[in-house]
Amino acid sequence: MRDINIYFYTKDTAKADQISKITAGLGLKSTTLSSSDINKTVSELVGMPILNPDMAVSTNIKAPALWALPEIIIFFGVSDEKLDSFLAEYTKSGLEKIKLKAIVTPTNLSWTLYYLAEHIREEANRFG
Repeated sequence: MRDINIYFYTKDTAKADQISKITAGLGLKSTTLSSSDINKTVSELVGMPILNPDMAVSTNIKAPALWALPEIIIFFGVSDEKLDSFLAEYTKSGLEKIKLKAIVTPTNLSWTLYYLAEHIREEANRFG
């Protein structure tokens, strides 16, 4: 069984520490992403193989040279109950909201972190 995990990126070290405390308090593992991860696939980040390589898309979409990784949270193997608990604790902590959030899916496993962040940024802008 794979670890349930929350992957995140923020430049704010106090926020990173608080996210780590929240996840630990819920029995989850947290992993801090870095700007050097931007061209890695979600599959590489979470340590899970791409389920259907023939259907994989976006694996070669790399970040432009000056692109900066935005704050992001990625949930992997987290149950709905734990996800709700994490979001409630995060809100209760008073931390500034992280707008970009994703759940690992068979589709986005082949996406680079860059492509995932841009995709959910577009969705957030479209839906509000």
